[in-house]
Amino acid sequence: MSGSRWFDKSLVLRDGVRLISRIWLPNNNGPWPALLMRQPYGREIASTITYSHPEWWASKGYMVIIQDVRGMGSSEGIFNGFSQEASDTSETHEWVRSLKECNGKLGLYGFSYQGFTQLTGELNSKPPDCLSPAMTGMNIKDHWCSDGGAYWWHNNIAWGLQIAALKMKRENKLLEWEKIRLALENKSYLREGIDTLKKYDPNSFVLEWLKNLNNALPFEEFKPISTWIKQPMLIIGGLWDPHLKGAFDLYKKSKEAGGSPEIIIGNATHLNWWEGSQESLLKFFDKHLKSDEKFNSENPKSEKKIWNISLNKWEELNNKFHPEFIFGLKSDGTANIEVEDGSLTINSKGSGWFTIVNDPWRPTPSDGGHLGPNPGKFNRSIIDKRLDVGVFQTNSFEEDQYLRGIPTLEIQVKSDQPNFDICLALSLVEQGTDKVNQFSTGFLRVKNSKISEECIYQITMQPTNICLIKDSKLRLSISAAAYPAIGVNPGFEEGNIGAPSANHRVITLSFSLKRTFMKMTPFFIK
Repeated sequence: MSGSRWFDKSLVLRDGVRLISRIWLPNNNGPWPALLMRQPYGREIASTITYSHPEWWASKGYMVIIQDVRGMGSSEGIFNGFSQEASDTSETHEWVRSLKECNGKLGLYGFSYQGFTQLTGELNSKPPDCLSPAMTGMNIKDHWCSDGGAYWWHNNIAWGLQIAALKMKRENKLLEWEKIRLALENKSYLREGIDTLKKYDPNSFVLEWLKNLNNALPFEEFKPISTWIKQPMLIIGGLWDPHLKGAFDLYKKSKEAGGSPEIIIGNATHLNWWEGSQESLLKFFDKHLKSDEKFNSENPKSEKKIWNISLNKWEELNNKFHPEFIFGLKSDGTANIEVEDGSLTINSKGSGWFTIVNDPWRPTPSDGGHLGPNPGKFNRSIIDKRLDVGVFQTNSFEEDQYLRGIPTLEIQVKSDQPNFDICLALSLVEQGTDKVNQFSTGFLRVKNSKISEECIYQITMQPTNICLIKDSKLRLSISAAAYPAIGVNPGFEEGNIGAPSANHRVITLSFSLKRTFMKMTPFFIK
């Protein structure tokens, strides 16, 4: 055993609200540098689904503070989500530094919501000594809520219900907690989750996001404080994390503010990280919270790396992207029927056409990727055999090729309904196997289009880094649904987006490929 010890301590904020923290201390004489996490899920858990327990950090010479944010856990007040955190964060920082056990050095850690709380504070407040936001972003619409205007159906509802269940437990409403838990276990949340949220947590920010998207209303804006993001910062992202674009955006903003951020994009989903992630964090904290200037000058190297999906190794992360060529799409009309018909050709113009029908009774399913119920790499061979999926594939590569950056598709399409979705998946097809290894997905929701009028649309996919190994093939799959990653489009208005209903219309999409192409864009768009 580490021999660390812990106790609970409260902070009374300026408005009289009391926040409760659990503090772990090393089993030796202090004071020590502090690691702080502010979170809504219970200080006892301490995000141990992704991080080592606070006892481990204490054994490395840190005092660790896990705080229940306002209105969650044992802390007083009402939980209103993101907008409440700026002043609470700054007051907490001042309080931590004042504790007799703290030597004045403060580092921040945490992922997702706990990553966001590291980035928001009061203007002109003293910045932390270092921070390590993981799997997070600052733009609510683009980094938390939607892809291409398509609401994260499975992710958002499941998360909103988790928060609602925590509130029910806090209020000792155990029957309501059971009903929410059952909805998640039997998957009825996919159909009834919005109504369940309206019943048990009507002010949920998840509901507000859906309303804003449906009605084209503005989202609340959050901007990181420049003096904070200039501080030493280790940004952690995952290739299959829904907030990955937020990680790249944060890196860019830190550089623009004059910072020198470190960044690691790993072989990770939101909840499942790679072996060695804790050691990278420890090295970062030791460097900036413990080491003297001489040590730092002797160790100038910073972490900037990204995992290569197919080669299973780390590579340097820079703004070079591969390939510089583009892919044309070709079909004689049966790309959704015959694999041999749809072709993806390098540095060649597209030609032909194909048509798919979205039947809401049996919408094209989704899995894996950054939004599917089981995120990560996924064999989509069965999905690609459906006739509501257009499949475009290269010939076998004669030598290794690299895809590095953000895959982007421009495609010309017309629809027989004013609203529709375009859903994309990129996969690596291995030689001599039936595996279709999906590694990147992308989505676009189109609203109020002119019926049967061709328009060109652009869809961006999840950033990626992969080697297309010799003798393998690259495949692009196109569908009009990806359920339950995003809700099924009813074809008109907005009220019925979600689970299929009797009011959903059949949607026919006709694609013209002459002006259609796919290219790679850099991770950090200037």
